[in-house]
Amino acid sequence: MSLEQGFTIIDDALNLAVEKLQSQGMPKQDAYIALLVRLWGTVPEEVAEIAKTLRNDPDLLSAMSADAALGPSDTQAG
Repeated sequence: MSLEQGFTIIDDALNLAVEKLQSQGMPKQDAYIALLVRLWGTVPEEVAEIAKTLRNDPDLLSAMSADAALGPSDTQAG
């Protein structure tokens, strides 16, 4: 699986979760906050530390930016 495919799967899952929370009446910003808080509470601390390091990795940021530049409709499998 490519990095782009991995990001697409994660983006789709996050979008689905946000949409589900919104359908239950939660504002979008609150849904994002809830997702982050839940992830921080469920992932092992060492994994969270690795993620903190990776989010500052220029290659990873470049890959994520390239994926984001495509736009949501371009990254969704249909």
